[in-house]
Amino acid sequence: MPAVRRDLDKFIDRRRRARCTRIMTMLVIAPSARLAPFVRQFMVVEAQGETTRVRIPEPGLVLGLRYRGMASFLAGEAATRIADNSLTGIAIAARRMRTATNSCVVLAMFHPAGAAQFFAEPLHELLDITASLDAFIPHGELDRVASRVAAAMNHAQRIAIFEEFFLARLRPHAPDPVVGAAVRAISEARGAIRIGALARVLAISQDPLEKRFRRIVGASPKQFASLVRLRHTIDAYHAGVSLTSLARDAGYFDQSHFIREFRAITGEAPGRFLRAVEYR
Repeated sequence: MPAVRRDLDKFIDRRRRARCTRIMTMLVIAPSARLAPFVRQFMVVEAQGETTRVRIPEPGLVLGLRYRGMASFLAGEAATRIADNSLTGIAIAARRMRTATNSCVVLAMFHPAGAAQFFAEPLHELLDITASLDAFIPHGELDRVASRVAAAMNHAQRIAIFEEFFLARLRPHAPDPVVGAAVRAISEARGAIRIGALARVLAISQDPLEKRFRRIVGASPKQFASLVRLRHTIDAYHAGVSLTSLARDAGYFDQSHFIREFRAITGEAPGRFLRAVEYR
């Protein structure tokens, strides 16, 4: 019991927030210090009723272990079930997802380039793909961790099991310093950066930079920059920036450029999407 008590205390200390709607709860937990450079956050999502939401592309890969229920990606009237244990690459466009009633999943959301410390490159082969974890992890190992997560008594135990799993898989090699510097520069510029100019600052030709970046991050620098800019735009809107000021705030050339790029990723114009679409 003392070990479980310590896990619970650690969980409570690291809990950031719980976002609740009428039919869905999303609990966000910070990773431990050893995993924090690679894992941005853990999330436990519980759906009390069937829900359909638009998933905004993440700037890093996402690993999920579903221990109850099911979820599917929607394309028109067609539904494709998502593997219960999955690894999702960076998406270049938002996707609609339907989650069944009484569904629960634990997610690990990686920092850009963070997944490369746990899975072999090239990660760009997962671009716009959600694959079963069976393709990356031996079946026996995956079955053991999934079974333990499903049998856990509470979220504290689930996160402790998740962390144990990742720590055992943490690869010893150091992260690529050039790719790391490129990720930081793009993030600090909030996506408003020219990749050619970035390559010159990093003293590397653009082509080898792009190849290394795709292999480790899972998308091209330009694709990654577009997602960073979109995320900043959405955060700015929720922070109170008006729709008319979003384009200027995000560094777009003009309003039409902003609308065109926003629509390319979300499928909707900014105003309609931000005001009417249910997303996360």
